[in-house]
Amino acid sequence: MKKKCIILGKLIVFQIVVVALLCLLSVKGFAVTEINLTANKDNVDVGEEFSITVNETSSNIAAYTIWIYFDSQMVECVSAADNLNVVENKAIYTWFSENGVNEDLDELVQIEFKAKQDGVASFAATGEFYNQNGEQIDVKYNQVEVEIGNYVNQYATTQNGKNDSEQAEKTANSSSAKLEIMRLNQEGVNPDFNPDIHEYYLIVNEDTKKLDITAVPENREAEVKITGNDNLKNGLNKIEISVTSKDKTSTEEYIINVTKTDDAEAANADLEKLAVENYTLSPDFQSTVTNYTVEVSNEDENLNILAIAQKENAKVKISGNQNLKIGQNEIVITVTAPNGATEKNYIINAYRRGEAEENAFKQEQQNAIEQANEIMEQMDENGNGNTQETGEKSENNGIQDEARNVEDMIFMIAGIVLSIIVLGIVVIRIRSGKIKN
Repeated sequence: MKKKCIILGKLIVFQIVVVALLCLLSVKGFAVTEINLTANKDNVDVGEEFSITVNETSSNIAAYTIWIYFDSQMVECVSAADNLNVVENKAIYTWFSENGVNEDLDELVQIEFKAKQDGVASFAATGEFYNQNGEQIDVKYNQVEVEIGNYVNQYATTQNGKNDSEQAEKTANSSSAKLEIMRLNQEGVNPDFNPDIHEYYLIVNEDTKKLDITAVPENREAEVKITGNDNLKNGLNKIEISVTSKDKTSTEEYIINVTKTDDAEAANADLEKLAVENYTLSPDFQSTVTNYTVEVSNEDENLNILAIAQKENAKVKISGNQNLKIGQNEIVITVTAPNGATEKNYIINAYRRGEAEENAFKQEQQNAIEQANEIMEQMDENGNGNTQETGEKSENNGIQDEARNVEDMIFMIAGIVLSIIVLGIVVIRIRSGKIKN
């Protein structure tokens, strides 16, 4: 009996050890990988080349695709690798293990850039990483900046006399709560990012569990908080990016409306047409552009708006186009997709002119019309003079043509007479020859 108890105890201990090892392996398999961007130079001159290196802290990677975002106005990518593609402001690098197993990786890729103008160039990354089991790996990213030229040296030193130029540009506006960069590891976000546009839209498939978001504030010391990008549920998800200024005086929120579905057509909340009667929108309408402006007359208190959805079963609601006040007015066109859950807002910022502005606008129009009439009159006068000269030239040309016709006729008659004479001589000689015979 005692022996059986000892054996049973060993079995229990063995099972505990196995479970513990499995737990450790599980934790290791789902450990968060850190992706670090580093620059080989902190400061470069315009025209100088430098490199951005991407490193990682895990050895559980079997395949990955990484997107390196950069400011294309500040730098250009000069690398030319076979598995590196550069599209506008991002460099896309793909790698996979030839054996299909996890490999020990340190440096993922090194990309060469060339500085184009003075300033601060920012670099950020997102990507998709997988282990040998095909499981997606959670990843954390950092950003890196490179100073170009003497851009930062123009700023003053701190009170203690030490040069604080490194953060001078980043913290120049301590009350700024705007984003400078917002990127996702998924394509298809619309509209294109603009610091002044606060609402965005994206449709993802049902396999998507989370979205990696890079959000860099204009003031690097502002606080950024991202919520809602994990554990995406089927249907509509709202991701909020909250930015609080360095001095805590202002806060701005950016919303990404994410619809998780395998039926993208049912989630289509795009407009097919958008127009304002008697006015032109700026910019020209595109289904992926959601913010527009228009300036309207002081006499128009109400606006007629044409808004047609791409999908027949979608619903369109227009608000704010009646009883316009003098100055700025926000008109919202809300499109609800056929699935009843996905919504998309198109915004028209309509500026209604005041009476003084309207009078000045009409006067400018009248001046423009008068100037156009003067130009037309001058063109008419020049045209009449040219017509008279053209008539005289045509008359002279007609006389010359008639003279040429007379000369041609004389030559033709002379030719006929000469031919008759020659023919007569030939006939006479033939007859004379017959008489002699």
